[in-house]
Amino acid sequence: MGFAVLGLELVGFRLYGPVYGYSSYVAGTLIGVILAALSLGYIVGGRLADRVPRPPVLYRIIVITGLLLVAFAFLYRSLLNFFFLKFGMITGLVIVTILLYGPPTALLGMTSPFIIRLVVEKDRVGTAAGTIYALSTVGSILGSFVTPFVLVPEIGAHMTLIIMAAIVLVVGVIGLAGVRRRWVAAVLALALLPFSVPKEAEEVVLRVQSPYSDLQVERDDATHPPTYRLAVNDWAWYSKGVPDTFRTGSYFDYFLLGPALVPVEEMAILGMGAGTSIKQFQHFFPAIHIDAVEIDPWVVKIAKDTRYFGMREGPKLTIYTEDARPYLRRCKKRYDLVEIDVFQGGPLIPFYVVTEEFFRLVSDRMSADGVAITNVIALANDRLLISCIAKTMQQAFPSVYVLQVPAKSNFLVFAFKREMPPAEVRRRLRAVSTAGLVELASLAADGFTVPDPYPGTHVLTDDKADVARITFNMVRRYANAKFR
Repeated sequence: MGFAVLGLELVGFRLYGPVYGYSSYVAGTLIGVILAALSLGYIVGGRLADRVPRPPVLYRIIVITGLLLVAFAFLYRSLLNFFFLKFGMITGLVIVTILLYGPPTALLGMTSPFIIRLVVEKDRVGTAAGTIYALSTVGSILGSFVTPFVLVPEIGAHMTLIIMAAIVLVVGVIGLAGVRRRWVAAVLALALLPFSVPKEAEEVVLRVQSPYSDLQVERDDATHPPTYRLAVNDWAWYSKGVPDTFRTGSYFDYFLLGPALVPVEEMAILGMGAGTSIKQFQHFFPAIHIDAVEIDPWVVKIAKDTRYFGMREGPKLTIYTEDARPYLRRCKKRYDLVEIDVFQGGPLIPFYVVTEEFFRLVSDRMSADGVAITNVIALANDRLLISCIAKTMQQAFPSVYVLQVPAKSNFLVFAFKREMPPAEVRRRLRAVSTAGLVELASLAADGFTVPDPYPGTHVLTDDKADVARITFNMVRRYANAKFR
């Protein structure tokens, strides 16, 4: 059963990702609940094995576990969303994990002492226990490698969960083959498993579970011609198809202000997505050379797919499939403009790309007159995250300004390598004459502000970056305001 336990634990990160994201809170909750459930299972299983040391009892435990995993496969999406909306990020996370993982994991934990008790009748205790735990550990090792490297990338997290449930059920049903009539429900449960696969919405034309995220491409028929959107972890659009105007009406457009503020020949885009910004810059500023960095190879593949986004490398575009921070560490180039948009879907952002050490690294890779522009999301007017990031950037850059995208939850932080007075920023924006950007630059000139000292603002560092806590609290307040 070691394979099933580790497999369920690892697949949990992918099942939880679209709702709760990837953070230390998710990891700690999953690991803590699973360990607690296993401990309880060991105690109860050992006592039960001493009372009724019979193989049919063991197989019944396994079958019941399989049935619970079948229910898991049918219900986890609804339960994850319900408890998130009802109780918020932290409380909802703990409750739903106890409900989903507690019972089946406790039952799986009961099998180990039960097997040892059955084997002890024919062998020595030490040898029996050592053999059982060794086999269980081998299963756990297989689960820790096969699940993330083979099953999830090839068939997805949901189908991986179905396979785990099927394995457990098959083992139990085979063991109880002599009493088939009593356990016909288990066989029926196996037949029901394929029906637990959720149906895609009509607008979803592609869904992929990459090593990093749950990706889906959606077709938008409201535009003429239809455009496509890339969504990450069911949260929000990560990239949008660029219409004929090459303006999206979202925060992407405001990255185009970079060349109005500083001369730009070399540009880095950290978090390429499906290439929305790339296409915009290629249209408005075709002379700029772009190095685009994207951690997820599936995102790059989707971006290059001619059915959807059709990105193509060329003399003015080089794509690097790697994490942003390691890329900057090995990179020797100097960029005039660095665009940073590295969210994991919605407001969720990896902590190590918003710390003082990261922004100092960005500054080291910029030209003397360069500017870095970072996208940050603030929900329910909660500006603690944006304020912390702005203050952190001030540790690496002499001039930092914040711009809120009108009618959106996005803020852009502009950080200059040289001292740049507010009046000069506004003068340069009002001097923009590029067709299609004049009105945008004028709106931005009126919206540029110096970061406010929001209550609780602090600098984020590699050693202490409580981004997950800040984000969780922000989403909780947003959910309270929107859904209650």
